[in-house]
Amino acid sequence: MSKYVTEVIDERHCKLTVSFADENVDLTGETVVAGGEAEALAYAPFFEADLRRNFADKFPQPEPIIINPEMESM
Repeated sequence: MSKYVTEVIDERHCKLTVSFADENVDLTGETVVAGGEAEALAYAPFFEADLRRNFADKFPQPEPIIINPEMESM
């Protein structure tokens, strides 16, 4: 699970930081969101999904399941 941190910049902007350190992935993304903390937190899951998609090579992939063709005929 990624970690979200918000920082109010001014009355109309908030900085959103998403970190994947708890997943042992060296990736941190930052963006500025129009609005306050509530708007930044509402946008956080979408920003996280974009980071995961754009940097998919940084995330460990599950090992493929290899099916033995001899076992299929049983």
